[in-house]
Amino acid sequence: MEQTKFHGKAQAYEAARPSYPAAAIRYIDGLIGDCFGGSSNVVTIADIGAGTGKFTVSLAGLGLPVYAVEPDADMRGVLAGNVRDLSNVTVCDGSAEATSLPADCVDVITVAQALHWFSPAAFPVECRRIARDGRYLLVSLYNVTSFDSAMRPGDECGDRLAGSIKHFDDTKAEFFRNPTVRAFPNPIRYTRDSWRVYMDSHSHSPLPGDADYVGYHEWVDGLFDTRAIDGILTDDTTCMVASELVRFDGDY
Repeated sequence: MEQTKFHGKAQAYEAARPSYPAAAIRYIDGLIGDCFGGSSNVVTIADIGAGTGKFTVSLAGLGLPVYAVEPDADMRGVLAGNVRDLSNVTVCDGSAEATSLPADCVDVITVAQALHWFSPAAFPVECRRIARDGRYLLVSLYNVTSFDSAMRPGDECGDRLAGSIKHFDDTKAEFFRNPTVRAFPNPIRYTRDSWRVYMDSHSHSPLPGDADYVGYHEWVDGLFDTRAIDGILTDDTTCMVASELVRFDGDY
């Protein structure tokens, strides 16, 4: 459908981005059960902005039908490979504002590490279109780092809040009215090589051949040298989850 700022970075994203803790998956399973346990229909999930399937694969383990919606062909190609053997996952070429899904087809809408890319005006309209029975459970997840991994060379390298916690807080205010919030530890350990790949996976990271690629990697190595102990950089990542059962009157 389109190229996003992650085009050309799917392999780095898949290799180095953290997955989501099992405790968070169990919690979301419980939320679904609490909301739809008495439903006569099979609960269906739309995982929107699915990327390479970091969260989609865990969702599939719940045994429910999942639509994995991803606009970027590069990311979607890796996603398709990761879910090839999962019969309950359907990969879809679509965006948050135009998912390509049929109307009235899903009960749960999940977004992992992506809600800040979505339109606060258009995304809820699309959610209402694809949701059935006048309601949907909206779940947003962010792996929040203990430092700002979205920094660029020249930024301060102090202990300021990570960009991901700002994304979580901002989207919680923009897309939810009365969310329930939970936090789950998800510590990550990086070697120098895995740190380099992780830093290559960001939307702002230059690609090989870009003029600032070499300089960027010199800066990335400098960050590792500053923070690593005995060759390991440990980040006390926390998985933040916001959820809310959204009800509407059927007009969209």
